[in-house]
Amino acid sequence: MSCIVHKFGGTSVGTPERIRSIVDLVRGDVRHDRRIVVVSAFSGVTDRLLAAVDEAVSRRGGHIDAVDTLRRRHLDAIEALVPMTGRRVVEDEVDAIWRELAELLDGMYLLREATERARAAVSGLGERASAPIVAAAFRAEGMDAVALDARRFIRTDSTFAEALVDFDATASATRAAMEGVPANAVAIVTGFIGSNEQGVQTTLGRSGSDYSATIVAGAVDADEVIIWTDVDGVLSADPRLVRTAFTLPELSYREAAEMAYFGAKVLHPRTMAPLQRRGIPVWIRNTMRPEAPGTVIRPEAGTSELRVKAITSVQDVSLLMIEGTGMIGVPGIASRAFSALADAAVNVLVISQASSEQSICIGVRALDARRALDSLERAFRRERETGLVTEIRAVEDCAVVSLVGDRMRMQPGIAGRMFSTLGYANINVLAIAQGAAETNISAVVSGADARRAVRSLHDAFARSHARAHLVLVGTGVVGATFLELLSRTRETLLEKRNLELRLVGLARTGVAAWDPEGLPDDARASLLDRAEPCDLDTLVEKAVDAHLERLVFIDATASAEVARRYAGLLERGVAVVTPNKRANTMEQAYYDRLQRTAARRGVPFLYETTVGAALPIIGVLGDLVRSGDRIRRIEGVLSGTLAYVFNRLAGGSRFSEAVREARRLGFTEPDPRDDLGGEDVARKLLTLAREAGWSFERTDMEVESLVPPALRDVEVEAFLAGLEAHDEEWARRAAGGRLQFVATGEPDRLRVGVASFDADHAFARLGGTDNMVLFTTDRYPTRPMIVQGAGAGPDVTAGGMMADVVRAAEAMR
Repeated sequence: MSCIVHKFGGTSVGTPERIRSIVDLVRGDVRHDRRIVVVSAFSGVTDRLLAAVDEAVSRRGGHIDAVDTLRRRHLDAIEALVPMTGRRVVEDEVDAIWRELAELLDGMYLLREATERARAAVSGLGERASAPIVAAAFRAEGMDAVALDARRFIRTDSTFAEALVDFDATASATRAAMEGVPANAVAIVTGFIGSNEQGVQTTLGRSGSDYSATIVAGAVDADEVIIWTDVDGVLSADPRLVRTAFTLPELSYREAAEMAYFGAKVLHPRTMAPLQRRGIPVWIRNTMRPEAPGTVIRPEAGTSELRVKAITSVQDVSLLMIEGTGMIGVPGIASRAFSALADAAVNVLVISQASSEQSICIGVRALDARRALDSLERAFRRERETGLVTEIRAVEDCAVVSLVGDRMRMQPGIAGRMFSTLGYANINVLAIAQGAAETNISAVVSGADARRAVRSLHDAFARSHARAHLVLVGTGVVGATFLELLSRTRETLLEKRNLELRLVGLARTGVAAWDPEGLPDDARASLLDRAEPCDLDTLVEKAVDAHLERLVFIDATASAEVARRYAGLLERGVAVVTPNKRANTMEQAYYDRLQRTAARRGVPFLYETTVGAALPIIGVLGDLVRSGDRIRRIEGVLSGTLAYVFNRLAGGSRFSEAVREARRLGFTEPDPRDDLGGEDVARKLLTLAREAGWSFERTDMEVESLVPPALRDVEVEAFLAGLEAHDEEWARRAAGGRLQFVATGEPDRLRVGVASFDADHAFARLGGTDNMVLFTTDRYPTRPMIVQGAGAGPDVTAGGMMADVVRAAEAMR
């Protein structure tokens, strides 16, 4: 006969309505000939029973009310579920259990003590009460059902609180018990309890009812087990730590055991032992959402894209340190340490030993730390006295975070990626450990860092995509355009590049919006509507202190004050993306500091859009330099605004008309003198010169301003009107050849100004607002490397910023 074992926990049988729903669930399972249902006590009953024991022992008297309350709750359930014709029999059976409870509690009250045997007798009464009620509910719905007391067939030793199972005796007794159940009847079995050879009740400890289900399944060689609970399955991380934790479709026994040991809400490792012997799969499913597929645990999990299935954590850990040069080459040190901890009944979570043998780190539960230290001090008393062991101490408030996954085996780079991920999150690793099976890699970190560590590792491994957190400073034209682009491309990046970009901070002068979980797409409006006054330093501190993985600071301002903060951001592991030309054109020493800090910290510092908007000018130059080429000369038309003006001049327009037209089209700054002064082009050339490896200060450059001295300080309209007086001069200059405003750089000279070119020169053929850069190098001595294209405008600049953001995020994986 095919057979299935269902197990329903306390929440699943907590109310009459829930009990009716499990009847429907089991009725709907028509795939198996034999159906066995293991039930827990009603929700909260076991805790109330144990509290009643404490009240009886302390003689507070509350145990009497506890008996009455429990009796009333179960009688109410019988009244709601069982018709009058069958109700009396069930009431009498359950009432006998509460009389037994009253006698046990009265005895404890008189003796003022509760032995383990007595506690076990009380704590299992909830299951004994729930099973006959659930069986009656099945019968009330027209399904034959028989309640079975597991004390009849689950045989254990006399460790009453967490008994060891005699599987051979249990298997034969269980099969015999099931043979007495009619073939079409549902067997309703009490979870959590068993009995020793003398028939005295014992309990199975933590996850006892789950254990009961798998014991029964193994005994009858069931086809599968379903553990019905209040979650959709086994999650990839603790949802209290990681909001984006998701249900894992399947796990191997080994993965599930590792997860359970290291704190995940999954079956206890011993619970799976009866199934492993026969290769029986077990499902974790949600009673409240039976349509959810749940998680299946089987001997070997199928193929998966995820090498790391889950991230687990154990809190409240102490890390014991044994240190001393006298330990080098001395056999038996680790053995003595383990023996000392075993004598003190201390369980070891992780162990790590330096290859120099000068130190051993042992992770234990915090509540065991004092006892463990005392035992180690006694064990190494002689070595302590002679100085061979110099220190035995505990590092308090630690946590163990672990990667779990069968597919980590024989896969190089997993550990390296784990530690680089923690490094990017600014988390210090105190100790590491990996088992020979390579199914688990654990790191001990500060307890204060545990949440952040789990989130960072989950994002890096368990989630199928990476996430970068963005802080944007500056909501002007370029910043606003970037926000619009971010909104449009978010889904595409997630689908095509497995990259989620999450905007968490947004600022402009004096105000900022911040949400580490992500700002809405209408972030600019929300900034104006609800942002609190906030200076830039406060926002930066919030962002850094949140320790978000892959944090990218985007500066869309032209502020020198903001640019001065880059070094500190890079030092703290924050990537910087910017079109702001200020940082790279301050003193040479600051430029060098930024480059060194980014390289040393391994943090991206990207600024492609500081020269030529989205044109890959800096990228091409960098590739030439990195590949060993030597830059001899740089020539460039680097202002889209001035390129447009001179193109119009070449087409017959007057200079003043061309400037007015460029301003009307939005190609210039509101005050065109900001473009005509040449400072923007000078900063671009200085950036390229430094990228080429040349050392220059801004004061070393020759810069021609196109602003007549007499018009430098007048109002904008007066300036535009005054330009007309210079139109003839510009017409004469244009007659001598094609004019362009050109940046020219060589290792010993940088110059920015107007130059005239023959018609066959590349600069003479430029149109519109296009930029062009020519790199003459050792490899390109006669035909320079050329980069050309649209070099201005908010759309292309925002696009270039987005490309840099993606590069930064992917470099930080």
